[in-house]
Amino acid sequence: MNVMNVIIGSTFALLVAGFFISYSSMNNREISDPDTLEVARLEKRIAQLESARLKGTNANQGFSNSFNTQSPLQQAAVQQADTTELERLRSDLSVLKDERDKIEDQAAAVIEEALGAQPAKNDRRANLIKSALVMAKITEYNNVEKIAGIEIERVGNVNTGDVLGIRRNSGIIGRLTIGMIDRNQGIADPLPGSFMGGSIDIQLGDELILPPN
Repeated sequence: MNVMNVIIGSTFALLVAGFFISYSSMNNREISDPDTLEVARLEKRIAQLESARLKGTNANQGFSNSFNTQSPLQQAAVQQADTTELERLRSDLSVLKDERDKIEDQAAAVIEEALGAQPAKNDRRANLIKSALVMAKITEYNNVEKIAGIEIERVGNVNTGDVLGIRRNSGIIGRLTIGMIDRNQGIADPLPGSFMGGSIDIQLGDELILPPN
């Protein structure tokens, strides 16, 4: 694992955490959510209309006391208007809840897919590293000059300028650039930024492979 993998892994963790926070906020029905406020308004109005219909009164009589003084025909017209409004509000509420449920389902699906995909990707990369052919091995390392001596096992497939990964314990612990080559012998320069923690760590016998993408 190199520094770039650590950065990618950290970024992924932050994204997943962000999804969890967003999803949790939707489940908690935060009062600042416009959709939640609209649902609450519709439910309150529907409750008023249903209560008024059961009592045979005007849902707006709290704002006007003239309902009881109206003629039966006028009262019937008002109640019909309340019924029409009730049906419309029920329809609006159903549509709004369906849309919100779809958004929550999509968010949950994204989280589930992300959580399932990352381990699979890590497993695939680990298998590629483990099964990669050994291109060369470290035969010596000068810690002062920061130069490694290598023995090339696949002559013709390793060239000057190639970047190879240092495999140890089925993982890549760093990378180096191939320098001069003489038949099956050569030298290589470690890439400091590719090592975990930034410190160059090279041991005799380390295997060099083509790092998977």
